[in-house]
Amino acid sequence: MTARQDVVQGERRARAIIYLKTLSTLVAYILLTWLIHRVYMHRHVPDPELSLALSFVLQQVTAILVLLGGSFVAKFSRYYRARQVMLFQPLITEKLTSHLMGADQWTMLRRIRDRHIRELDECVAQILTSISAPARERLVEVARDLGLMRRWQQLYRSRNAERRRAAVARLGLLGRIAQGDLLRALQDPDALVKVEAARALAQSGETEMLTAVFNRALDQNVLARAILTEALRPHAAEICRSAIPRALRSADGNRVVAALEMLRAWGRSGTVPELYHMLSHINPAVREAALRLVPQAGLTPQCEQQVLQALEGQEAGVRTAAAEVCGKLKIASALLLLKRAMRGTAAAATLASAHAMAAIGPQGCALLETEVVTGGAFPAAAALEALEHAKLNRQLTAGM
Repeated sequence: MTARQDVVQGERRARAIIYLKTLSTLVAYILLTWLIHRVYMHRHVPDPELSLALSFVLQQVTAILVLLGGSFVAKFSRYYRARQVMLFQPLITEKLTSHLMGADQWTMLRRIRDRHIRELDECVAQILTSISAPARERLVEVARDLGLMRRWQQLYRSRNAERRRAAVARLGLLGRIAQGDLLRALQDPDALVKVEAARALAQSGETEMLTAVFNRALDQNVLARAILTEALRPHAAEICRSAIPRALRSADGNRVVAALEMLRAWGRSGTVPELYHMLSHINPAVREAALRLVPQAGLTPQCEQQVLQALEGQEAGVRTAAAEVCGKLKIASALLLLKRAMRGTAAAATLASAHAMAAIGPQGCALLETEVVTGGAFPAAAALEALEHAKLNRQLTAGM
């Protein structure tokens, strides 16, 4: 089973859990309403229907009161913890700063840890986000010696995904000494926990860690991969050298497509010599993703020939991508093929071909005007839309 299949199964499992929770809540409501009716309400209300209705209302009122009470307690608890942090932060910051400057404050720091571990935890995390090496490295050692690293490792073992995410965020502040924990967190069933771990590992800038994060990103859903793409952007050049070639040789077409999409987002397609071979890949989705990179990489005679061949392909997505390339690069030699592609059955390819012809210039617009008169209903509408769009663009350009 591939990593992609693992992700898909994980998403299906998460949806199934949501459905089961919804169903169990519904069953619980019905059973609890019936229980209140049988045990209490029917003794005071002879009418069964009215008794059931009042039982349901009583249950709703009780549920609302419980939720409001729980919300109040949670809010008060958060307020109290925040107030405690603000109260002890000056003292903790002073002792930590003094210790980092060379004074021995271990006795006081251990006393604070024993009595106010939460406040110490929060203060150390805040300071770690605001200082740089070498003071940061010394503070990391202090955090480890005070047991905060062990505390965060234990927090990561929680069944609650939000707590695990908070633990991973804390461990990410520790740098190299927590890399083992972060690598294990890349296998977490929760997507946001994996994203948090990957972002922390990417900050190290080490080739091995960057490769691990990149490979994990290829198997994530679109949202998680977009987040990781931005996290990896500063290291795109290193990833292109170390990880991209192997990813593009993968037998899993989904991973190849994901790698090409990340390259497109980084604007690094010109550094990938394998791009030309991707244009003739056996997988249509790979060819489509590779075509969308051609405007970034630059058009060579060989690439132009591949684009023209793609316009005559059987797959609508490939034809659409090829048409978009022709429009962006203004490939006049593709006009007749674009006109032919407009008359296909795929709406997206028809629209893309029409807009590409309009973008190429007067020759393309002349062919579109002919299509408006002689073409079928949808190709004629697409041609008219493309002409109006091109006219509007010319007016906006002239007005600037």
